[in-house]
Amino acid sequence: MSSDAFHEVLKQRLEAGEWSAGQRMPSIRKLASIAGVSYHTVVSAYARCVSEGMLSASAGRGFFVIGGVTQASPREPEGMSADPLFKLLQGGPHYTKLGCGWLPPAWRDTELLAKAIRRTARLEQSSLAEYGDISGYLPMRKQLCMHLKRLTRIDIRPSQVLTTLGATQALDLVARLLIKPGDHVFVDEPGNGNLIRLIELAGGQVVGVRRTQDGPDTAEMESYLAKHSVKAFFCNSTFHNPTGSNISPHTAFKVLRLAVEHGFHVVEDDVYGDFSPTVRQTFAELDNLQRVIYIGSFSKCLSASLRVGYIACSPELMEPLTRLKLLTCVAVPAFCERFVNTILADGTYARHMKNLQQRLIRQQVQTQRSLQGRGWKFDIVPQGGMFIWAYHPDLPDLGHFVNKLERHKILLMPGSAFSVTRDYQRFARINCTHFSDALEEHFSVR
Repeated sequence: MSSDAFHEVLKQRLEAGEWSAGQRMPSIRKLASIAGVSYHTVVSAYARCVSEGMLSASAGRGFFVIGGVTQASPREPEGMSADPLFKLLQGGPHYTKLGCGWLPPAWRDTELLAKAIRRTARLEQSSLAEYGDISGYLPMRKQLCMHLKRLTRIDIRPSQVLTTLGATQALDLVARLLIKPGDHVFVDEPGNGNLIRLIELAGGQVVGVRRTQDGPDTAEMESYLAKHSVKAFFCNSTFHNPTGSNISPHTAFKVLRLAVEHGFHVVEDDVYGDFSPTVRQTFAELDNLQRVIYIGSFSKCLSASLRVGYIACSPELMEPLTRLKLLTCVAVPAFCERFVNTILADGTYARHMKNLQQRLIRQQVQTQRSLQGRGWKFDIVPQGGMFIWAYHPDLPDLGHFVNKLERHKILLMPGSAFSVTRDYQRFARINCTHFSDALEEHFSVR
């Protein structure tokens, strides 16, 4: 059992009242022996429970339960407990997060990354205590330019790159810059529910564009543009969330033609792009960042805790975006940027991604086959990436099915979370990297 998992189990036992207030806890060695974990795992769990106000430590005597543990546990904000994304983010290790948007810990080469972290710490000790550069660590931005040119053929200079706290902040900064109250804004539908809310927060009127196997439905875009002006189109280009589709060159060209004719920006969210084992199609390559703002991130590929994203755009947009970043977060943590620079420069990231890409392809095939064997269907069949947008012909509304899985500690992301105006009650997003043979029986529909 991992240290995090043991800590969660210990918390649950304390909250359930297994030990009463004031009672002395088992010694570290005794609890380690009973639970079958290491001495250091118990030390870490006890220390964390002390910091959370559940235990007190007495030198030479041990650890004692603090009264009112069950009342001391943090309460979920009102109205948040039913939010499916909140459940996925807050669910403990005893849940299988089948609807999430990140890789499971077992898929990450943590030892490889730990070595790079130690190497970065030795070489860049000052970054542990200093603010980062406002635009982003220059050597990392140079590495990023080479990385993008190799995998997407985008040819840019470091001065056209701004680092952010993950892709979410990048999308927020761009939305703040481009959108004024009342502006009409295209998004993929189904699409990123958080993005929809960010655009609405900026005052934009969100317009969903149906997602197809080849990308957005350009005929639907043309029909809307004949009657309305649009300020921007926010679009996933590679392994779209949640359908897993990619844009084709033909569709990308059509979208850019419409952007030029009707004067809107294309905001290309390519956070899943590095999961592609081949050079991928992007809007940015065709447009050379004239009307395209390109967004990427390392959080999906490396660690959800590593909040390093970036924006690549035309020079005239860089200054206002940098000012917005300065107002909202100042800088990305310097150590995180230097770590990314280390793994880009020494080839660690390329090796890590090569293994992930092949594993994702195999897992996609296996998960699709398992689901199809239980009668599930996909309008769009992904060739890689994490996501499958699935439905079952016998279930017009997946609400009861999602609730049933939750009772079995399996969390799905219902289709309604990805909707602007369309009805997606019969759909759910499934993350194939969290799927296993043990879960297959839960997808039988009787």
